[in-house]
Amino acid sequence: MTSRRNGLAEAAGAVVYRTTKKGIEVLLVHRPRYDDWSLPKGHLDTGESFEDAAAREVEEETGYRGRLGREIGAVGYRTKSKQKVVRYWLLEAETGKFVPNKEADAARWLAPRKASRIVSYTRDRNVIIRGSQLISNGKRSVVYLIRHANAGQRELSNGLDHERALSTKGRRQAATITTRLLRQPITGVYASEYARCAQTVRPLAEKLGMDVTYEPSLLEGAGTKKLLDFLGGLRSQSAVLGTHRDVISRVLRRLADEGVDFEHQLVWKKASVWELDLRKGKVTGGRYHPPPSSDDR
Repeated sequence: MTSRRNGLAEAAGAVVYRTTKKGIEVLLVHRPRYDDWSLPKGHLDTGESFEDAAAREVEEETGYRGRLGREIGAVGYRTKSKQKVVRYWLLEAETGKFVPNKEADAARWLAPRKASRIVSYTRDRNVIIRGSQLISNGKRSVVYLIRHANAGQRELSNGLDHERALSTKGRRQAATITTRLLRQPITGVYASEYARCAQTVRPLAEKLGMDVTYEPSLLEGAGTKKLLDFLGGLRSQSAVLGTHRDVISRVLRRLADEGVDFEHQLVWKKASVWELDLRKGKVTGGRYHPPPSSDDR
C-alpha cells in the first residue's frame, strides 16, 4: 500500500553505484510499464521509513544489496492524480545480480555522465549529477540562496515589516521558484522568520514534505560571518535558504573580495536565486538564476 502523509505520495530510491577499473558506474533500470530509463525507486509501504523503502526497492528492482550512504535529497513532481515526493540515497552495490522482473526488464551500468544523458527525466539526471558529486567528495554542498519574492512596499507596512506578506505577484514568483527547484534534490529548507522570506520557500517545503527551519543568520541585518559559519555547517547538504537583499549582497561581496569567482555579475533581484557550490564548508563558486519576471528590482 502506498504511504501518503500531508496529501503526498511518498517514495524512496537510490543512486546505486560501483567502482571499476574504468571508474565509477551507476545503475539505471528500464521499466516496461513506462518504457523509460530511470533510477530504482518505489513507494513506501504503510509504516515504512524512507531509508528502509529505498533499500528494499533497490533489491526488488535490481537484485543488488548494499548499505545506504549519504542522502542525496528529495525531488517532487505531479502525476496525473497526486503530488509525489521521492527521497534518494547513495547505495554502493556489495552483493547481488540483476534478474529481469515485473518492475524492470533491463538494467545498465554506466558512467555517471553517460547515465545522465540516457535517463528519461530531468529530475533523475539532477539526482545522478548530485550523487556523483557526493561519491567523489562527500562533504561537497550546494546552497540555493533566494532573495524573497515581491512583497509590496516597505513604506506601507505600518511599522510591521516582519509581517509583510507576499503580493499576488510574489506568490506567482514563489510558485515558479518551487517548480524549478522541485527538479533538484533538496535536503533541507531554511528561512528568515520574516513572513515574506518564509512564504517564498514554504511552497517548496510543503511539496517535499519538509518543514521550514527558521535560521537567525538569514534575518535582515544579520552579520556576514554568521551566515558563512552556517553555510560551513551544511556539509554534504543541498539546502534552500530564503533571505533578504542585504544578507545576500554582503555575503557575495565578501566572497568576491576573497577571490571567489562567480559566473555572473553580483546582482540580487527579488525572487532571484544564487546557486552556490561549497567544498569542505567553503564557497568555491556560484551561478545566478534571474527572477521569473525580468522587471523585478
